[in-house]
Amino acid sequence: MIIKAGVLPTLKALALATALATASGVHGAVAAKTDPAPIQNPWSFNLSLYTWLPGVSGDFSVGPYSKSVDASFIDIAGKLRNFPMAFNGHLEAHYEKLGFFLDGNYMSMNFKPRFDRVSSGLSMELGVMDYGVMYRVFGPSASERVDNWSNKSNSNLLEIYAGGRSIWLGNQLDLIRGISVSGSKSFTAPIIGGKVMVEFSPHWFVLVDGNVGGFGVNNVSFTGGALGMVGYRTNFFGVPSSVEAGYKVLRVNVDKGVVGADVTLNGPFVGLTGYW
Repeated sequence: MIIKAGVLPTLKALALATALATASGVHGAVAAKTDPAPIQNPWSFNLSLYTWLPGVSGDFSVGPYSKSVDASFIDIAGKLRNFPMAFNGHLEAHYEKLGFFLDGNYMSMNFKPRFDRVSSGLSMELGVMDYGVMYRVFGPSASERVDNWSNKSNSNLLEIYAGGRSIWLGNQLDLIRGISVSGSKSFTAPIIGGKVMVEFSPHWFVLVDGNVGGFGVNNVSFTGGALGMVGYRTNFFGVPSSVEAGYKVLRVNVDKGVVGADVTLNGPFVGLTGYW
């Protein structure tokens, strides 16, 4: 067989290309077998800042004196000496299925004397701090949700938690003839609860959270809380985020010695949460 001189270089080039492609394929296969899969960070965090606009119903006391309040937030806003001051935040840290939470609420209300359903002036400060550990019974871990945030995949979850609720209460009652009495005290008692989240579309979800506590510990006869909210998943400046709106209820029944309260606070809230 006679091979022309012009064909020989072409055959050599084809052979070289075939050898390089084969070597590249073998190297890629070896690399695929030997390169470890990226390790997912088991830690995840989320921080919520929200505004809660509660009405107040119940009794506040200092020593033997007590005063009653029964007013919605709209009523309160028009019958206070100043606008109610409030700070609210919620922080969670998760490691795989375990987590830690910290939730703080502080509000200050200074009622005008002798308005409807309040016989004399009342100033109150209430601080509530919840904290504890939680466990995700089912659903993806918090870090998996953050990693798959852009995929907008639906993921329902159930968490249970246990911890404590610390309550700081300060009351001042304005009595007749310019006389006033005041007192403050802190209380701490256990709480248990759980929450369920259902994502019914790639963007929208519903969350329900409820807890009970007190059980007579540290003069807290009963305390409980509940909230329900609708949230929208999005991104702000590249950070996984959600905007929420809902309704929150807090019940507190504490010692009526030096200072006490048997009240229910309930009203709407709006919030923003960031995840990382």
